[in-house]
Amino acid sequence: MLNKLRIIILFFLAWFFLHTLWVVKDGLHDFTGKADVAIVLGNTVFADGSLSPWLRGRVDAALQLYRNKQVKKIFVSGGIGTSDYPEGDGMRNYLIAQGVPDEDIIVDNAGDNSYLTAKNFLTLNTTTHYQSAVVVTSYYHVTRSKYIVKKLGFPAVAGDHSKFTAINDWYGLTREFPAFYKYWLRY
Repeated sequence: MLNKLRIIILFFLAWFFLHTLWVVKDGLHDFTGKADVAIVLGNTVFADGSLSPWLRGRVDAALQLYRNKQVKKIFVSGGIGTSDYPEGDGMRNYLIAQGVPDEDIIVDNAGDNSYLTAKNFLTLNTTTHYQSAVVVTSYYHVTRSKYIVKKLGFPAVAGDHSKFTAINDWYGLTREFPAFYKYWLRY
């Protein structure tokens, strides 16, 4: 019995390690192509409307893609966080302050999680008819974000990542293991 338990534990640890390695490799891959739109996944916006460092890193990565003419539009999506400031509005205001015209920004304040962001993007796409997209988020979140967009019916999606990192990214990376398989089983 003890041997079987050890084998199960070793199998689980190996699976976790390989999955995490795959997520890091995929998430740290820089997007070098072109896409119709960048999909920026939300994070904390403070009560004054300023972006948390994690979110600013994501928005800055999308801004760089826009300035490099790798994307034509930026879809910013998030929910209403603990500060009661809509994440999409905060991202739009930041992008406008950086010189992005309002007509090139699409705001979604109902993207409370990655699934809802993907779902809301696909609903929008029934009228916009984008052919390609790049999800922009923290490196550890890229794989799951691409996965759910593809699973909901938009196959031409790539990923790019925030250049901001912090010590608690390890928590996010660890959390992605169960979160990915939850999405795989649930949606």
